[in-house]
Amino acid sequence: MRHIHSLNKLVLPLAISAALVACGSESKKSASTAPTNSIGGQSSKGIVIGGIVNAYPITATGTVDKTSALANPATTADDGSYTLSLNSNYVPGTAIYVEITATNGTLMRCDLVMCGDKDFGDTYALASSFAMSATLPSATGNSVAVNITPITDIASKLTLQKVAAGANPSDAAAGSNAQVANRLGLTGGLIDQAIVDITNANSVNSASQAALEYNLKSAAAVAAALKGSTTLSLEDATANFVNQFSNSGIADKEDTNTDSVTLEELLEEALALLDKVKAVPGVEDSNAVSSSSTSITAAEADAQTNGSTTASQGDVPEDVGSEGLIASKAFVKQVRHLASAGVMSVNQAAFAEQVNLAGASVSADSDIVAEALGLGLNAIATAYQLYHDAPDDNKPSAIEVNGLTVSTLQSGTSLNLSIDQSITLFETDVTLALSADDATVIEENFSDTTTGNETTYSDTGSATVALTVSGSAASADVAMTINDGSFTAALSYDEQSTETQAPTSYSETWDAEVSVTGIDATLSITLAQLTADNNVSFTGSMALTLGELLATEDGSYSSGFSSETFTEQEQYAETLGFDGFEISLAGEFSDSSGNALSASLAASIDNFKASCNEESAYSELAGYSYSYGCQLDETPTDYAIASLSMVFDIDLTGVDDDVKVEFNANRSGIEAGTATLNLSYGGKQLNLAYEGENTATLSNHNAVTMSLTETETDGEIRISGNIRHRETSFATVSDSSGAVVIRYSDGSFETIQ
Repeated sequence: MRHIHSLNKLVLPLAISAALVACGSESKKSASTAPTNSIGGQSSKGIVIGGIVNAYPITATGTVDKTSALANPATTADDGSYTLSLNSNYVPGTAIYVEITATNGTLMRCDLVMCGDKDFGDTYALASSFAMSATLPSATGNSVAVNITPITDIASKLTLQKVAAGANPSDAAAGSNAQVANRLGLTGGLIDQAIVDITNANSVNSASQAALEYNLKSAAAVAAALKGSTTLSLEDATANFVNQFSNSGIADKEDTNTDSVTLEELLEEALALLDKVKAVPGVEDSNAVSSSSTSITAAEADAQTNGSTTASQGDVPEDVGSEGLIASKAFVKQVRHLASAGVMSVNQAAFAEQVNLAGASVSADSDIVAEALGLGLNAIATAYQLYHDAPDDNKPSAIEVNGLTVSTLQSGTSLNLSIDQSITLFETDVTLALSADDATVIEENFSDTTTGNETTYSDTGSATVALTVSGSAASADVAMTINDGSFTAALSYDEQSTETQAPTSYSETWDAEVSVTGIDATLSITLAQLTADNNVSFTGSMALTLGELLATEDGSYSSGFSSETFTEQEQYAETLGFDGFEISLAGEFSDSSGNALSASLAASIDNFKASCNEESAYSELAGYSYSYGCQLDETPTDYAIASLSMVFDIDLTGVDDDVKVEFNANRSGIEAGTATLNLSYGGKQLNLAYEGENTATLSNHNAVTMSLTETETDGEIRISGNIRHRETSFATVSDSSGAVVIRYSDGSFETIQ
């Protein structure tokens, strides 16, 4: 059987759609569908229990007509869900304003780090003034989902503003929902996005990445509005954020601290909430949790480093609100247009080529320079320990560590350590110039007990690491500079060992454990090419966190001699495990010709476990033997969860707006993975998802989805699938006739020529 490479599957939808040409009859209007009988959904800020839900029409002047209820009121259940049955007051095709309010006994589950004096996951009584809404552009089909959150409340306020300015209520609702989703980087719809109770393990474990991110951002918006205030209630904070967004929008970042919420602040709060989610008993290291972490981290780094300080409410897609067959055909047109525009301008193409060339020429030296930098930092850390171990009346002014000279200078309680010398690594000369101010606090306890010829040692300790560092490492071709950096961490260790001595033999056993928590590093760095015809450099920030690291080592050593021979043996086993490793990089790639590209990247690893074993033996008769091996400790159901996210903007010829690209990849098994590619431009979305096997889906901002599957029959690869708007199929995709054909429900078709 021929193996189908995963890359083929990822580009399959784009490749097909790019080659489509109209071949059939002209497009016709979508067939009408029956009016909706019911509206169902959930309400969350967090989960609202016992809230009262109503549905109302919107007047032509942009007000809500609460005298003409479109359904009898409903009460939300313990999971925030509700169902409304529309009555004869509803005019098919018109917009519906859905509102939840509080009454006596209405509760909300806290989905913030703290809700006043209530902890994450606790419930508390809502104020009687609480109200939150969502707006449905129109109701068609048997039933529709309308979920209500602070984010949908923003879209409702924008809808009323647009209607008051003369817009049709349905068009205004569709535009506002898409606009808010665009500004907050939400994939998929707004009102039909699944609600996730982020305080509940089962709800989190079953969530998709898009749904989890949506709910994290919804809660984080209120958390960001509350930050720094000791007087605002949750209800007031929610109202303040909604009013800010509906009146002026939200900036990526701000130059000076104000009460306004920025996207950077919102995403920071989302990451803080995700830490709370991870700590909920029963929450798994799932793909949704891991990918949401890297996706939000990359977006936060992008906003902080590359973002704008100008507030924006987002863009409205020009074809927003298309339904059924019309939406399906517009989707194919959108994909074809974007695919045909997928050639960067000459200048950018040249820059992309230069970046590739720079990568090829810099990579070897950059690895060496980075290793030299690491050796320098390790020497500084080791020298710090040796300095403090030295007698108070004989502190060294310089300490040698593995060929590096670390100079020391004590000033009060702070110790400065520096390196200024050249070293040779892999036949490459590297100049190190590092300076670190270390305020680390170490506490140690050491004891020993001797009984006969046996001595037992106990060494325990802890440290609170606080290090600021700057400096550089440079070869002739590449320079890596830490413009400013800081490291913090908490460390503890526990080592027990026993020595046994005899006239003709010696033995030792040891058992050591090291635990490190809360590692946090923030660096401002520059990586520059020095000797190329058109030098490329990266300038930006790097952040690294590690939630917990645990390392153990068990070992033994023995030696003996007689009048005839000498023997010795050593063996040890090491284990390493960590959770919560995350690294992000955000900044600008530029070259000497003036080309530049801003980008951010984030990666994470959870549930990592590895073990190593070493054995060596020597005797004068048998000689020397040695073995060493390491392996990842994984099973099909217990493996390291890894994810990667990248965010950058590109300018495509033929596309009026810059295209924001977000790529996410996740490890979903020992040898399996999933990936998504989300494109956003002018309010439009195009989202490609590959979830393994031979299937990929492509969707857009109007909830149109194309699903494609590759199968092999009798040695032939076949493609089949369909195009749906929401849950209704309006086209099929097949190459059974020898050509890939899209057949629409109205009889028209498109094919590859």
